[in-house]
Amino acid sequence: MNVIKNFLPKDQFKQIKDIILNDDFPWRIRNSMTDTDKNIYFTYGFFNNYKINSELYIPHIIPILEKLNVIAPIQVRANLILNKIFNKSGWHIDYKYDSTTAILYLTTCNGGTEFKINNEIKFIQAEENKIVIFPAKTQHRGCTSTDAERRYIINFNYF
Repeated sequence: MNVIKNFLPKDQFKQIKDIILNDDFPWRIRNSMTDTDKNIYFTYGFFNNYKINSELYIPHIIPILEKLNVIAPIQVRANLILNKIFNKSGWHIDYKYDSTTAILYLTTCNGGTEFKINNEIKFIQAEENKIVIFPAKTQHRGCTSTDAERRYIINFNYF
């Protein structure tokens, strides 16, 4: 697992954050993050099923993928977690095959991501412009915040 603070240059980070946190950003509702939880959250797909799903992908996501040295994306999406309707997701892995997951935190709060590694729990707190990079086979779950109404991330799955 690799955690990098101040991952993107300030101007690049501010640009993508301002777009995603805009009141008019077109979020899509989801009824659960995993098969075992019942938490409602919102998502926006940039890339999935071998295709670009957003006009924001080329100008804003590709530069991040290049910085991550991505060979091929699997899925890229933004998530919005509201603390009034979401607690913790179920434990899950993103993919069963060898690939990588990266979570870029867009806001700072006391929520974040828990990881289960060798039966030990490790918590990475959400901090704006921090990214956590880990094997997609790693068990993890999203955790909401108590000090902020919303938690925003971009989730990258790739080779």
